[in-house]
Amino acid sequence: MQDQDQTEPLVEQVRHALSTKTPVNIVGGNSKSFLGRPAQATSLSITGHTGVVSYEPTELVVTVRAGTSMQSLNALLKDNAQMLPFEPPVFNTGTIGGVLACGLSGPARPFAGSARDYVLGMRVINGQAQALRFGGEVMKNVAGYDAARLHVGAFGTLGVLLETSMKVLPVPEYELTLQHTLGNANDSSGLIKLMRQSLPMSAACIVGPTQYVRLSGSESAVKAAAKTCGGEPLGKAADFWQSIRECSHPFFNDTIHSQSDDKRALWRISVPEFAPLLPVEGEWLLDWAGAQRYLKTDAPADTIFASAKQVGGHATCYTPDRVSADTALFQPLDGVMQTLQKRVRDSFDAHRLFNPGRYHTELDDELNRASAAEK
Repeated sequence: MQDQDQTEPLVEQVRHALSTKTPVNIVGGNSKSFLGRPAQATSLSITGHTGVVSYEPTELVVTVRAGTSMQSLNALLKDNAQMLPFEPPVFNTGTIGGVLACGLSGPARPFAGSARDYVLGMRVINGQAQALRFGGEVMKNVAGYDAARLHVGAFGTLGVLLETSMKVLPVPEYELTLQHTLGNANDSSGLIKLMRQSLPMSAACIVGPTQYVRLSGSESAVKAAAKTCGGEPLGKAADFWQSIRECSHPFFNDTIHSQSDDKRALWRISVPEFAPLLPVEGEWLLDWAGAQRYLKTDAPADTIFASAKQVGGHATCYTPDRVSADTALFQPLDGVMQTLQKRVRDSFDAHRLFNPGRYHTELDDELNRASAAEK
């Protein structure tokens, strides 16, 4: 893993962008370019800003620069029998900065927690070209905003992520995945019953008529739980869960990065636990024990957003090339949430230098209207 500190050059690029009011498009491995609209801005790459700042396996904390590839970070942790518990996707060229900017978590999310839960601290360049540090390297209670975690899932619109400190955990001693054929496709009632029991579950999903449950922990605990869960052991289970995490399962073959004749859009819909199946026609894959749902459909975006909102969830389009250019790709903000997010954006990047148009364009449009009114 290369060790290169590019803090000063990156700060200088942001300082120049600020002085010239030139927006920048923050780019890492560019593996998640399908999330959001392309930012119409000058590229600012963090790929050269790499390496481990500190790592003490006995302390279960790692601090790395944002351009560090997920492949190299995972390899380092694996050498020490440790892992990022939220199982973030790699997407081949992905970086840890990109994972956190997009707020991505894998199959373990409902059982181990999200990417945000494992962030202890960050260094970030804000819209005033200041390199700021938030949080630290220990878990503690804080008053007010946890500013470091605000950047997780903000799609780079709050600043340039320089480095992050994260909690890591040991790799489970033993794992077993069980598969079970359902009477009805997408029937999550069985998972709901399992979730209400004290079982060492670490992943659960439904693909068509098949339910998959992963158990992790001590060998004795896993084998005892397997008798309660029922089903047949799944061969090459690690490959299966990787395909769900990386969106490489056959379900996704004709969607992301595909030139398929199938023009259905792919949507990721996040809903509360045990929410009913949404009344939208299409093909479903249910991850996170049903709380994260992928949908292939040609239904209008407004229908999907309304259905997600009705059950307290939100939707994101994963195939922007299959919807019209004026279609929102993220659940539209309104009311208190829009006001709150605007205030946060104004605090970190009042001039909207970072990734304009990438995430929640309604906040960028609002600033543009205000600027036009001043002229």
